[in-house]
Amino acid sequence: MYSGKDITLHQDLAIGNYVFKRVDNFKYLGTMVNKMNNGSVEVNTQLTMANRAYCGLQNHVKSRVISRNTKTLLYKTLIRPVLTYGAEAWVLSKQYEHRLSIFERKILRRIYAQVMDWGRWRIRANQELYQLCGENDIAKFCKLSRLRWAGHVIRQDDDDLSRRVLLSEPGGKRPRGRHRLRWEDGVEEDVARLGCRNW
Repeated sequence: MYSGKDITLHQDLAIGNYVFKRVDNFKYLGTMVNKMNNGSVEVNTQLTMANRAYCGLQNHVKSRVISRNTKTLLYKTLIRPVLTYGAEAWVLSKQYEHRLSIFERKILRRIYAQVMDWGRWRIRANQELYQLCGENDIAKFCKLSRLRWAGHVIRQDDDDLSRRVLLSEPGGKRPRGRHRLRWEDGVEEDVARLGCRNW
């Protein structure tokens, strides 16, 4: 896979007797890697996988025999890990957070159903769903995972590869315009909200 704007790298790569086909993306350790470093591909992939997991458990989620606590446990242990696999490395924009939250609330509304209020049925509010679930919303869950991973990387030895990549400064000239949101920008924003200094 080539990365960047250089159009001379569109041919296959030959090393000795081996020829490697050029690809635009590939899956590595369950995570989609693409040439433009576009996070939407990974979020879409995880949403699709989580939706498959949900469809496989739909009979259990709809069942009137299984308690809500058991259904919530099914969501937390079987669906949410699929949805957030690799979330430590995601660059979360507001759009991605919104899409993840919509998916999560769809499942929670199926689990907790409607409520009778003053003689009329009504859909539960978002805050009600999260209070009943007893967990943070999915965006906060992803951000906490990212902070946990950042703390792990920053505590590594100076010669550790992940720490060197985090602290390195890429060379070259940045193109004009607003720079793309980076992983480190998200970490620094979360740390500033928590009020930490010199993390």
